Formats: sequence, structure tokens, C-alpha cells
Amino acid sequence: MQADTIDTIQARLSLLASHLAPSEMAEVRQRALAHAADWQQLLDDAARAIANYISPQDDAAAALAIRWAVLFRNSHAGSDAALDAKVRLAYEREPGLSAHLDPQVRDFMRHALLHLHQPLPAGEQQAAGPKPSALSVAHLRAAHQLLDQPLILDDSLALKILGPEGEAALRANPQQYDNPVSAVMRTTIAVRSRLAEDCWQAAQEQGVNQYAILGAGLDTSAWRGSLPAPAAVYEVDLPGVQQWKRERLQAAGMCQPQALRFIPVDFASENLHETMRAAGFIWQQPAFFSWLGVSMYLCEDDVMQTLSTIVRSAPGSSILFDYLLDPELLSAMERSAMQMFGARLAAQGEPWRCHFAPEQLEARLRQLGFRHIDHFAAGQLSERYLSGRSDGLRLGGTTRLLRAFT
Repeated sequence: MQADTIDTIQARLSLLASHLAPSEMAEVRQRALAHAADWQQLLDDAARAIANYISPQDDAAAALAIRWAVLFRNSHAGSDAALDAKVRLAYEREPGLSAHLDPQVRDFMRHALLHLHQPLPAGEQQAAGPKPSALSVAHLRAAHQLLDQPLILDDSLALKILGPEGEAALRANPQQYDNPVSAVMRTTIAVRSRLAEDCWQAAQEQGVNQYAILGAGLDTSAWRGSLPAPAAVYEVDLPGVQQWKRERLQAAGMCQPQALRFIPVDFASENLHETMRAAGFIWQQPAFFSWLGVSMYLCEDDVMQTLSTIVRSAPGSSILFDYLLDPELLSAMERSAMQMFGARLAAQGEPWRCHFAPEQLEARLRQLGFRHIDHFAAGQLSERYLSGRSDGLRLGGTTRLLRAFT
């Protein structure tokens, strides 16, 4: 740690002391010094983003903004809301508290933070095509192909589905996703997708021949490799998303696999059982369902309604899905990160609506009729997919994966 970093922090603390009680200052001082190295790293990353011509509106800048907001809270007030309000008021009244920042970095981060909470223009949230969260997942899955070796998820179409311009832009600057927050996000996405593909493979070995990808988004698993007869894959999602995806893959020269069928549906308003049956899905035969990155955007009743439909499928069926953990089970830093991501998603029209505690969720699933439930904690998945790596990739702690069997 550089001496001038400590000197800068001490100078800032001296200015802050006139706004806080001595006991409050003692807490802030301890936190500030403990996070000095984190601030230096973040400032360096922000300067690097500016040098690489990253726009404050880019996803990479949003990741920096989230880190900034979380680190500001953790290095000042922690979870003390009253103290946090006093600290923020002090920063408004005392310009010298921000005088140590490089003007370019200060302006860049100010614009990135403003954009993080800026709502989309009216009507844009309902535009055809994938939602912003689905596009973000697709970019992170593609960035994984360029940045991480060995691959957790080998997805040969992850870049193609972005379209020629999107692929070219990402290939020209994959470093926009090479920061600590993006690394955790892309690792989490790669691991959950890999687990789904591994579970589908295991289900096929047990004689299961139907795979339903609920909320498929820009997942490409059905377009990669070949499926042994009589296996069939059903992609279930909003019709606008499906049309956009098919056009992208067709433009890339990818023909729709014979075994793949599209089922347009809105989980919050349509009868999933009847819609899938009408499209050819056979409820009387066992199936494997994956449902990734969806449950947290639905209200709890809609989540349970979907699961109550799945539990009626044939014996030997199972569903793998992820869910948002109850904030009370998270660390202070994880809760802050969850709040910032949630605010960003809400601003773009996709608010998180529900979360669960694992034990309570399992009890609900057993009440619905699921016979066996497997929980996948971060440690277990890390041992399975991340052991032996030298790049430091790690999973986030705000979501969990669960597989329930009928």
C-alpha cells in the first residue's frame, strides 16, 4: 500500500471529523483504513477504463459504479443507516472530501453512478427482443469465452449470438468485463449454465428424453452438438425474445435443430401446463427442466405456481433453478451489492420481486409434492467447477441453485 494513499485518507478523515461525533469517527477511521487498498484498486480500474475509452453508460462502467457505491458504504458507515446519512451530508457540504480524486476519474464515476439509476425512456422497456438483463448475461457468457482458461462453459455460439457488431465490439475490448465484479458475475453465469447442461446429460443417461428450458433467453445449448433420438428440447420464453434470438442465429448461418421447439409463454399470465401441452410437450413422460435467471423477477406466488405445474410432470422428472437468497443470510457487503444491482435492474424495468431462505424454500417444495431436493451451495460448486484454477475466479453469494425431483 502506498504511503500517499494513507496520507490522503488521513487528510480526508480530518475533514470528516468536524461532521461526526468522536465515537462515529472512530468507526469510520477503522473502516477507511481497512479498505484503503480496495480504494486504490478501484481508482486504478476506473483510470484504466477511461484510458480504454469505456463510456460511463457501458456495462463495465456500471460494474465500477456498483463497486464504488458498495465500497463507499463499507469504508464509511457499514450497515449503520443513520451514520451513512451523516457521512453523505458531510460530503455534500465539504468539497475538500473529494478533492483528492483525479478530475477525470471523479467525472467518469459521477456519470456512471447517475446512469446506474437512470430509468429507461418511456416505452423502451417493452421493446421487442431480449430484456437488458438477458443481453447482459449473453455478453458475460461471451466474455467468458475470451477471458477465462480453462473454460467452465464451452459455448461456441456465445459470441455469434451477439450479432456481427456485438461480437466485433467484444472481441476488440473484452477487458471491459475484466474487473472483480464482472468476474464474479460471469463465473456465476458460466457455472449455473454448465450445471444445467451436466444435469441434462445425467438425466438422459437415466432415460429422460425431454428437456424444457424455461426462460431460455439467449441460451445456446440446444444449438450446440447433436441430440440422440428421441430426445427433444423445448425453449420456453416470451415470443419477442424467441423471434429476436432465431433471427440472430439464422443470420449467423445456424439452422434450427430438428429436435428443438419454441414455446412462447408469459410465466406470470399464461397456463404453462396447457401451453406446453399444446406445443407438443408430453407431460406423461419424464423431463428435465432448467429455469435460470427467472425466479427472482417473479412474485413469490408466480414462482410457486410454476413449480406446482412442474411437480405434476411424470415421475423421474426434475427442475434445476436459481433463486435470490434472503438478504438476512448475506454479509453486509453482499447485501450492499444486492441493493445496488437491484436498483440498477429496477431502473431498467426489471425489479427483483422475491427471495428465499433455503430451508423455507425446501419446505415449500415438499409441500407442493417434490420428493427429493438437492441444494448447490457456492462451496460445493466451486469444488466441482473451479478447483485447480490459478485465475482466482469465484462465485457470488447472493444466489443459490436447487434441483427438485418429482
